[in-house]
Amino acid sequence: MAALSNLKQCPPFSNLSDLSHRHNHIPELERYPRISLKNDISTNAASHRYYGTQSFVAVDERVLKRITRTFFDGGFWEALAEARSVKSREQAPLVAQVGDWIDKFLGLAGGLKLRIFPHTQQLSGEVIAQFVETRDWMNSDVRYVAWHCHYFKLAVAGVDDVVRIYSKNVKQPIVLKSPTQTDITCMAWRPLCSGEIVIGCRQGLCFWNVDNSLHLGRANAPSQAFRHPSNLPITSMQWNKDGNLLATSSIGDRSIIVWQVDNRTLQSLNRLGPPGGLIKWSPENDWLFAGTVDRVFRVWNCNNKWTTERWVCGPGGHVQTACWSPCGRFLLFVSSTEPILYRLQFVQQSMLQASAEEKEVLPIADLNACSIDANQTLIGGPAQQLAWDPHGNYLVVTFKATNCIAVFRTFIQKFDLQISAAYFLSGETAAEHPSFVCFQPLNKDNDRSVLTIAWSSGRIQYCPFD
Repeated sequence: MAALSNLKQCPPFSNLSDLSHRHNHIPELERYPRISLKNDISTNAASHRYYGTQSFVAVDERVLKRITRTFFDGGFWEALAEARSVKSREQAPLVAQVGDWIDKFLGLAGGLKLRIFPHTQQLSGEVIAQFVETRDWMNSDVRYVAWHCHYFKLAVAGVDDVVRIYSKNVKQPIVLKSPTQTDITCMAWRPLCSGEIVIGCRQGLCFWNVDNSLHLGRANAPSQAFRHPSNLPITSMQWNKDGNLLATSSIGDRSIIVWQVDNRTLQSLNRLGPPGGLIKWSPENDWLFAGTVDRVFRVWNCNNKWTTERWVCGPGGHVQTACWSPCGRFLLFVSSTEPILYRLQFVQQSMLQASAEEKEVLPIADLNACSIDANQTLIGGPAQQLAWDPHGNYLVVTFKATNCIAVFRTFIQKFDLQISAAYFLSGETAAEHPSFVCFQPLNKDNDRSVLTIAWSSGRIQYCPFD
């Protein structure tokens, strides 16, 4: 590993170690919203303008009506629990008995399924947290951050299952909340649309239309919700660049689901092996990276009838995070157990007719933990998340167990990629760690690479890159 770029070369970020004060010294950041989600979550919920509807329980409902309402509010399992409740047994013993039979049958079927597919068991919050890119997903105030592709709109998902939309020149955020929106894992603004955002969660996909009139207080429900019986919970998703296909994966399903949202149809990409974990579409829609909960990961060729190439990462882990270069020729990824950054190169097939045998996974950076200052501050170890700036000049790496952010400079040539350690970023306190990071996309209002950092304290920070 001596030839690899390593973290020992990282100095502090110029003389700006306290980045919290940079907001006041960089004029372009004045238009960015100042967000501290911990304060928002602790605020009385009644003070928010919720973009959603509340469910009210009628006191004199009949049993079947109550079960039907519970089904549409909370899904099948909530309806089954209502059918077997004490109140239902008193009012309709036969209905409760049928519920007991269904529960027993499903228990036997579930036990058989776990014997055949042991990976599908215990899809609890702790299991979900192992396969999402957000650090400490279970307890983090911020669970996901998503910038709009074309406009100044920032969506922030909190641990309270509320998504807040921040816009330019708007003091109060728009709030998205729904009973079907629980355990949010990912979000994505639809490309080529002004205000459509999809939220992935335990119960499926929630689509919202966020228009400019909502800040006046108009309330509405999600425009539509998609559920696939096997593809739950949604743990990763991404639109293609045209906004006509949405790919989703789940740690409870072996298949990758590609939704044609406008037609309400789907295509299932099936392969034998472990269930899915992570989805990353290449910038030009040529390739679809799909990680799993095991060592196996695949790259689907979107232009060749969804053919796939199979790869295996380091021993004892899975692909924790991955990112494409802005040009789409390089894929970087890390294993959940190895502190090594790997590169996979995708040569233009029309020029060299590259095949899977010609591609090679190469280690390009050593991420082993090391001390970076006199205070013995550690940086490195197994990586948590990667983010590549839209100009292709900087790569940001966060870690599972250390609290500083590593920044690498990247130099992209036609068929080569070089990387070197640049500097590190730290929080306001030594205990503060980054929960989630992403870059703001380039658009007519922004031509600079701006890193957005959601810290464990609940605050959102913006760091512009030269």
